[in-house]
Amino acid sequence: MKRAISLLTALSVLVSCGTGNEPWSLDRDATMLDAGDRVRINVSGTVPRGLVWTSTDGKVAQVDDRGEVLAMANGDAWIMASNPHTGAKDSCLVTVGYEAQNPILPPTWDLYIADGEPHVFDGRMYIFGSRDNYDGLGSDGRVEWCSDNYHVIWSDDLLHWTDAGEALNLKDVPEEVKGDGIRLWAPDVFRDPRTGKYHMATCTNNGKVFLLDADRPEGPYSNARTITLNGQELGHIDPGILVDDDGKVYLALPSFIVAQLDPDDYARILPETVRDMTPFMPTDNEPFEGPSLRKRGDTYYYIYIQNTGKVAENGAVPTRMAYLTAKQPLGPYTYQGLIVTNHNYPNAGNVHGSFEPFQGKYWLQYHKSVPGLRLTRVPNLEPMVFNEDGTIPEVKMSTSGVRGAFGTGDTVQAGGAVEYSTGRKPGIYQLKKGAYSYVSFQEDGQWACYRYFSFPEAPKSLTLSIFTGSPGGVLEVRKGSPDGPLIASATLPDTGWKWKEITIPVQDAVLDREDLYLVASRAPLSVRYFRFGS
Repeated sequence: MKRAISLLTALSVLVSCGTGNEPWSLDRDATMLDAGDRVRINVSGTVPRGLVWTSTDGKVAQVDDRGEVLAMANGDAWIMASNPHTGAKDSCLVTVGYEAQNPILPPTWDLYIADGEPHVFDGRMYIFGSRDNYDGLGSDGRVEWCSDNYHVIWSDDLLHWTDAGEALNLKDVPEEVKGDGIRLWAPDVFRDPRTGKYHMATCTNNGKVFLLDADRPEGPYSNARTITLNGQELGHIDPGILVDDDGKVYLALPSFIVAQLDPDDYARILPETVRDMTPFMPTDNEPFEGPSLRKRGDTYYYIYIQNTGKVAENGAVPTRMAYLTAKQPLGPYTYQGLIVTNHNYPNAGNVHGSFEPFQGKYWLQYHKSVPGLRLTRVPNLEPMVFNEDGTIPEVKMSTSGVRGAFGTGDTVQAGGAVEYSTGRKPGIYQLKKGAYSYVSFQEDGQWACYRYFSFPEAPKSLTLSIFTGSPGGVLEVRKGSPDGPLIASATLPDTGWKWKEITIPVQDAVLDREDLYLVASRAPLSVRYFRFGS
């Protein structure tokens, strides 16, 4: 298993060397850099003597004989480490120049994190979540939510992320704990306020809930044991955890209870503390799953996923993230409304996440589906604010994410649209494994919405990467709505079914955190990315 290490450790001198079959691995699976940046990829375990480092593309990233990487130019390069004595190898994918936006991870990573719980430990943001397979297809040939292992991602600035590698694999969980489960579903992680150890509360697809331990947030996690209530195992999923200011630890479950965990055994629920949350929840949009617990000031937040309507009438469509507040961790709670919804997004089946403070601001983490793929979701981050009374203004999904808004010179990935003319249907979105996504307009009038853009001074040009098979396709850029003010329009050339950049003039477009729409006519035509120029 791979483990990320602290910056100080990463920069330290490696003193342990071996020449035999001692286990070792790189401390990360993937990392993001900007051109000119350096990072040390370290080795976990016994470092083989004479370890050989290479890069698959020295024009993108170079590496020296100590594992220090220098980012050269935008693109992807594999950094390889090889033991010359045994032939054993490990690798890390280095992505240079991925501009921060939603989804937060480059699609070339093939890393689909869903059900994320964001937590800050020692100034670093971690996201703990389930990991979907591409198109939902597992190695066992089944198409289902999630996979049989977890990866933990972390960031020091929310712009550049590192995949710390595998934190837990289901094969390492004893049969008596996991039962016949074949997938790991939504986890949460907390740090023991007394010992400093990390504990993961998690579950399998068959409703087995259990606890594990680690020395680092990114794992590896081990020592799995069943979480019990009155000596009985729980038939639940999606555990959420809160460590209160007084050190008490609370558990939320989607049977819609909150309870305190035994401070002498976190795998045991104190039965006298169990509280039923359902009396505080509306019934017109039924509670569904995904509880998360947070505290801000003197206010406790119970975040959960609502169904859109009632399951018996509308089916299972848990696309609404709702919340309740209280002044005590066990309530009573008051229903406050929605935080975010992805109901009208293509392939939307559910939403799941929570919020966390980082560097003086609050951030909402959630997932959205990948249109065109089955049961595949990707992580997103949004800035969020609170009203004076502690309630939360509803957050809209955005393309710009942590940057707040795109400006002149920023490259916008076309696959990051947040609304489509096709509604919940996959429609115009295209994605290939290990490649950047794009939008493919197949019919006249189709559109895709991108949120947000701010141009204090109007840009003069728009550069697009396009793909056509005949001349005459028309692409318009409109402000605010598909039929809003026109700010750019182009009749596209025939690119011979190859990607080609074109640049067109822009009309007066002074924007203040506004939406833009790409609207197509005389289709088919495709767009991979675009950026405004001064």
